[in-house]
Order: sequence, then structure tokens, then C-alpha cells
Amino acid sequence: MNRMKLYFRSIGYSYKLIYQSSKLMILIYFLLNLISTSVPLANTYILKYLFDILTVRQPDIQIIILYIIVYISLQIILQISQSAAGILYDSINSKASYQYGANLSEKLAKLPMSVIDTSEGKDLVDDVRNTKNTAIYTAFQIISVFSLLYTFCVAFITLVIFNIWFSCLFIALTIPGIITNVIFTRKSENLRRKSAPDVRKFSYYRWMLTDVWPAKDVRMYDLTKPIKNRYDTEKDIYRQANKTLDIKRLQAALLTEIIARSGEIIFTFFVILQAIEGRLTVGNVVLYIGFALSVYHSFSEMTLIFVNGYAFTTDMMGRLFDFYDMKCPDASKGMRKLNDFESLIFDNVSFKYPMTENYVLNGTSFVLNKGDKLSIVGVNGSGKSTIIKLMLGLYQIDSGKILINGYPMSDYDINDIRKLFSALFQTFVQYPFTLRDNIALSDYDRANHDEEITEAIKQSGVYDELQPKLENGLDSYMTRSFDDKGTELSKGQWQKIALSRAYFKNAPIVIFDEPSAALDAEAEDRIFKNFEAISDNKTGIMISHRISAARMSNKIIVLDGGIITEQGTHNELVALGGLYAKLYNLQKEKYTVREAE
Repeated sequence: MNRMKLYFRSIGYSYKLIYQSSKLMILIYFLLNLISTSVPLANTYILKYLFDILTVRQPDIQIIILYIIVYISLQIILQISQSAAGILYDSINSKASYQYGANLSEKLAKLPMSVIDTSEGKDLVDDVRNTKNTAIYTAFQIISVFSLLYTFCVAFITLVIFNIWFSCLFIALTIPGIITNVIFTRKSENLRRKSAPDVRKFSYYRWMLTDVWPAKDVRMYDLTKPIKNRYDTEKDIYRQANKTLDIKRLQAALLTEIIARSGEIIFTFFVILQAIEGRLTVGNVVLYIGFALSVYHSFSEMTLIFVNGYAFTTDMMGRLFDFYDMKCPDASKGMRKLNDFESLIFDNVSFKYPMTENYVLNGTSFVLNKGDKLSIVGVNGSGKSTIIKLMLGLYQIDSGKILINGYPMSDYDINDIRKLFSALFQTFVQYPFTLRDNIALSDYDRANHDEEITEAIKQSGVYDELQPKLENGLDSYMTRSFDDKGTELSKGQWQKIALSRAYFKNAPIVIFDEPSAALDAEAEDRIFKNFEAISDNKTGIMISHRISAARMSNKIIVLDGGIITEQGTHNELVALGGLYAKLYNLQKEKYTVREAE
């Protein structure tokens, strides 16, 4: 996009963002800025007349007192308007920040995982998060431009009437500083973007040293020193790069400031000389020097806003628009209704993760009918969990088809598709919310259905463990992040909470992705024994490293290197003598040895 068009688009986006927050507050803020701009100009004129009166032989005391009262009154008005504008700014900024975050969250929820699962995608999302202040501040800068333009016009016209050459000199001497500022602003932004991966790295090291979650490992393995050394090394590289740039910026700023200030010094001597020669009154000296400073500052600020906006804001906002202009293929709303589940078909599906060359799934085909109990078996990295991610529309397939009830997934609204599934992922989230919220997140419209929430907790087997710890019942917090009286849970208990969340949704398809990974033996046995009962009158999908868990399924698919090598029932696959039989016999021997011991 043309940079000038991008700049005006940035202004439009920013203004719309703050205008949506509060139309009336923006208008009042604009008026307060005009008042704050007008008062200094008016007071400069008052000082001119006051000094002129004071220099006459018999000054009129009443006029002097009147000018002083007006001057003080205007100063009070200035302070009030600036304070009120500051309060309004904070309020508008807060509302606009909330709106910015809401827009970002909405867009992120629609983007496919393939976008945010790459280093480039993470950098883009980080840039968009960091663009919030720029997106909001751009509109305030434009409001400031109107105030600065008003100040500039009044002061510049006054100086032109006095001496047009000095008026032009002020403007000319500010240009080197403006150019220097633009150059180093762009260099700073390029460095920030280039350093984004390194910043994430040393931020992670800082997290390891300060957060509660890794604290046990850090202490047990005495990691404080090596992690701190890594943190210091990465931080020093980042600091050194910034230090080098800052030194160059400071040197250039000093030179350009000297050039700009030399004009003020020359003009001041010229005005004083005119006064000594009797061509100017003392009041005029005050007026012209004051307005000369106003011309310098208003022109500098106004030009910097536009030039920095053109050079810097457009870069930041360009990243923002790149983000919002992204197509969201998994968020397209198909028109076909999905009232019930009958079948799901993988037809020659191939898939590889973004920025990789190797296919995780290669020509995968299978059929899942309503009521089936499917187990997906394979060694680590064979693509088991990837199948689940594709079912849920978290990624887009590279080739082949995924059909639901005989129609492509794209024919349906992705939200309707996901309502079919109740899933427990291998990597589950530990939300620092109340027990109620932790369970009801899977179907928040039913957050007040206490009996159903309690039943889901009982199904997972964690009810008896939690009951003595719940001072506020379902409204007890599960960590101490938000409440000092919150309950701290073990990893196994957290997984049972995640299981409860899956049960509570009561969807027609139940997915367990390695559900026994963090459970004790008793809980693991209960999960496997109850899987068939839990998915009664439903479709069940089980991914587990425990091959024996597959025995309860009427369909088993075996993945090896992204290819389905075997399909059938437990007995059929054992009789086949392939990979499934090998894995089953290995685990059977292991458990037989343990029992013998």
C-alpha cells in the first residue's frame, strides 16, 4: 500500500477507535486543547501590554492590577483545562485500550493456528500487541496538530509582520533536527523488530527466574546461575545494540539542537538591539521573543508528528493492517445446518505444519460413524494428535477432504462444527479462575447449572479430593493468583478438572487425547473403564500410549510416519501381527513383569 494512503488509513483507524469509546469526551477534549493553546498566546499579549505600561513614567495602577488579575485568571483556567484534559485523556485511552484488546481477541480467535504457530506469526502478533499505544495515540496527535497549527499561525503571522526573514529562518533551522529524528526513529523501530525473537528469549529466561511454575526445577537442579548467565548474555547483546544507536542519536540531536537554538540567539540579539535603538518597546521584545519560541516549538512538534507518523506510525500500523487484512479460512461461515452428527470422513488427507517440509499426515483415510468408539494408536510423533486438531478445524489441510455428514467442513460454520466435540487435550490449560469457571468454560451459557457442574466433577473423580478445600463451594478459586485463599492443585488434579470441563459440555463426540498422561494408576484405570460408559450413545475417540486402552474400541487405526498402516478391531490387529501387535505385546510384557515383581 502507498505509504501516504497507509498514513491516512492509520489516522482514520485511530480516530474511529477513540471515537467509538466516547464521542462527547472526544469533543470536550478537543475544546480543552484549544483553550490550553489560546491561553499562553493571550498571556503573551497581556505581558506585552503590562511591560509597556510599566515602562512609562506614570503608569496607571488600576490598569496594571486589571492586567495582573486577567493574567492570573487565565493561568488558573489553563491549569484547570490541562488537568481536565489529562483526566479525559486517561479515560478515553482506557476505553480505547479495552476496545483495541477486544478487536485483537476477536481477530485472533478467527485466525487458523497455522498463522500463529510460526516464528513470523508470533512476531506479527507481538507487533500488533505493541502497536496499541501507537494506534490510540495517533488520533490524539492529530488533535494536537490542530492546536499547534493554531499557535503557529497566530505567532508566525505576528513575526512576519515584524520581520519575514527571521520568521523563515526559524523554520529552516528546525529542519535538520526533524530529519535526524525521523532517521533514528526508523532505525530504532527496525532494531526493535529485528530483536523481537531475542526479546522473547530473555523474557522467557526472566520468567524462569521469577515465576512460581518453574521454581521447583530451578531450585532442585540449581539452575539460577546458568539461567541468569543466559539472561544476562541475551540482555547485554540487546542493550549494546540499543546503546550504540542511542549514542549516535544523542550526538546527532546535540548538533541539530545547537543549529536550531542558534537561530533563537540571533533573533534575541536582533530584537534587543532594535529595542536599544528605540525601534521597539520592552513589551514588543517580550512579545516577539515569546512568539519566536512558539513558532519554533509549534512548527517542530507539528512537523515531527507528521513526519514521524509518515515514517514510523505507518510501519507500526502497517503491521496492524497486515494482521487485520489476513484471511480467516477457518472462520468462514458456511450456510449448511449441522443439527446432528452422523459421520466424519478423512479422505486422502495430507498435512504438514507451517514452515516445515515433512508431512505429518500423508494420504490418511478413515471413516468415523455415529456411535463408533475409535482408538488412534502409534508411536510419538506419528500424527495422532494432529488428526484431532484437523477435526476441530484448528489447522487447514494441504490436500484431500474432511467430510462431516457427507459434506465438506467448509460448508458449515466452524463454531457449529466445534460444538460437536468435547475434547481433553494432551496439553491442558490451568485457568486461575474459580472451580465453576474452570468447568463451565466449555459451555458458559450453563455456568449457573450447579448440579450439572458438580456431576461433571464427580465423573472425573476429583470431587472427593476437592470438597474439603472448597471454602466457597464452586466459587472457590483454584490458584492463589487472584485470591490468597485459593486452592493449589497437583497436575493430576488439574487434568481431572480439564476432564470435568470436557464432560460438562456433553457434546455428541468425546475426545480424549492422552487422558492418562498425568493421572495416578487408580484414576487412569477409572478413566479407561468408564470411557465406554461416558461415551454411551455418543461417539468416542481415544488417543493413548496405553495400547490396552484400545481394546474397548470397535475401531482402531494405527499410524506410522503419518500413514495409516493398520485398521481393525483389537483382536484383528493382534492376529495381524503388525505394529499394533508389537506395541501391545511389549506393553503386555512390561506390565506382566511388574505384576511378577
